[in-house]
Amino acid sequence: MSDLLSVFDDNDNTESASVRRLPMTEGQRSEIRELFSRLDISTAARQFEVTAELTGVRISRVGELDAATAHRLIGALNRRVQTSGRLTTGNSWDDREEDTWIDRL
Repeated sequence: MSDLLSVFDDNDNTESASVRRLPMTEGQRSEIRELFSRLDISTAARQFEVTAELTGVRISRVGELDAATAHRLIGALNRRVQTSGRLTTGNSWDDREEDTWIDRL
């Protein structure tokens, strides 16, 4: 018929069929290290536990973390750092950051 490749052809030899994940960058690694330090999470076991909790990805060594997961982890750790100094009551109304017009009366 035609020598053109079809997107529906079964061709397992193409590299585009497999998805390659980019490894975590050195910048991401140092930022994650700094955030864990600010949260006073120093043991590898606890860091892996928090990583699994925040990203849903279980790792057994740092090299297993890809760039996309590291990006999600950095965002989640930043949120934890921002809220770590605040007391939380479990009540979103009481835990709000800004005063409302009622509070200013």
